[in-house]
Amino acid sequence: MTVSMTLDAADQGVLELLAEQGTMRTWEFIRNTNAVTTISDLASVTGLEPSELHRQVDALVAMGLLRAIRARKPRRQIGYRATCEKIIVAFDDHDEEVVARLIALSDVIKRDFAQAVAQYADPEFHSKAGFRFRMSGTYRLSQEELAELRRRVLAVVSFLDMPRSTGKVVTGDRDGSGFGCNQAISITLDPLVGGFLPSPTIITSPRSKVDDWDGTAADSAGLPALTARERDVALALADGLTRAQVADRLRVSVHTVSTLARRAYKKLGVTSQAELTARLTGHDREVPGDDQGVE
Repeated sequence: MTVSMTLDAADQGVLELLAEQGTMRTWEFIRNTNAVTTISDLASVTGLEPSELHRQVDALVAMGLLRAIRARKPRRQIGYRATCEKIIVAFDDHDEEVVARLIALSDVIKRDFAQAVAQYADPEFHSKAGFRFRMSGTYRLSQEELAELRRRVLAVVSFLDMPRSTGKVVTGDRDGSGFGCNQAISITLDPLVGGFLPSPTIITSPRSKVDDWDGTAADSAGLPALTARERDVALALADGLTRAQVADRLRVSVHTVSTLARRAYKKLGVTSQAELTARLTGHDREVPGDDQGVE
């Protein structure tokens, strides 16, 4: 499986497929299982008719987002596997028609999200039994504050990227102005119940910025190259914790932390905790999304 696949927003078929939220949730389910998935598997999870699932996977295969795996014992059905971890939609920001289509697609996705939250909201969820927190605002942040915020958001993103995670992280736009608010960030959490599949994260990017997103070994911080446990250790060390403190937090031995840290260092190309912190805070390079909003 490759890290990303770039689709062309000028292709009307691409936007039509992305607007089919049911089809894209099926893709996300297959991607997140990281295994060969059959129509029977999908039917048992989604409750959809096999004919509808065949239509969905055929459309995803035609777009190159899934590949068919021939049947082999003990599996008697054709299976499907995702071809990439994330989808990038490239567009020409001077093409007003394509930009308008992307905005319309964004509106469709937002409406679908709002309807899903209303339909699948957990009626048993109460603030006394858990927490419900919603906050929005605009802030003026210095480069140092932005770097600190990025590091903390990476920890949230790392958690949300784990299997069965649900959530939405939106980072704002930086215009470089010395006056007024130059950051807009929204993080929301809405508990849901029922057999509702997650939606995939789709990145829209001007063609000139596609290479920033289309890394083969890492994203903006290199975290997808790490295992979940390596990410936990790397982020904790970047927070300034000692290896003993990390071991206590993760309830593992210091030896295990050292082993995981050594692997993370090698994958991220760093040799010290200071370099690791700089890498994850973005001090040593530009991070995709600094110059445009990303949802």
